[in-house]
Amino acid sequence: MKKQKEITIFSTFAKDKIIDRKTGVINIKRGGPAFYLSNVFNKEKVPFTIISTSRAEIEILITSSGEVGKVKKKPKIQKINFSRIKTPFIVISTILNDFIFDNVASYKGKIFLDIQGYVRDGRRLGGKKIFSPSREITSSIFCLKGTKKELRYIPKTWFEQQKRKILIITKGELGCEVFVLGRKFKMKVKKKISTLNNIGAGDVFFAYTIGKFLKTNKFLESIKYAIEKTSKFLSLK
Repeated sequence: MKKQKEITIFSTFAKDKIIDRKTGVINIKRGGPAFYLSNVFNKEKVPFTIISTSRAEIEILITSSGEVGKVKKKPKIQKINFSRIKTPFIVISTILNDFIFDNVASYKGKIFLDIQGYVRDGRRLGGKKIFSPSREITSSIFCLKGTKKELRYIPKTWFEQQKRKILIITKGELGCEVFVLGRKFKMKVKKKISTLNNIGAGDVFFAYTIGKFLKTNKFLESIKYAIEKTSKFLSLK
């Protein structure tokens, strides 16, 4: 018997054009959050359905302080009709505001949202913009993930509200802060990996966190597992 799908992924594939400012080397690779999420879920044997919009094209500049990206070809915007989704879990991770939330309150499962795309200003390298969704949307998010910088671009009321559910604030090689039902935890990286190319690391971390949580229902254990797996991912770059 075919195993039932557990999670629906709403995400975007991309063609990444990677430029090293120091060497001038240009490398073109498959990428986008959908690429990294689906890879991890396949490895972890998490059954999923993926719904993606048109492929984006991204220009990524590797500098001495890390990487910054610019969207050269935007994905088409697509509407999510939550009333039609039957899986108990959803993950949304985008390049920009690739998916519009429609009738989100009708969905009774758990939604994991990576805020990265919704606060990204694709016109400028490393640019950010404010994202202020409706209360219907913010109330429907079970787990919100973002870097410390990204989360500055959402309303403070949502940020505080999310602490009472699940909020993940990633800090690169310093690990992350996690709020679980109002309690704060600091999660550290055991083995720090020194690399300027962190492309895909955030998506890999989120995917491993979600995949482990679906199996164990233990969030802190899932975060620890994801940190270890992400460190391994970065060590292979």
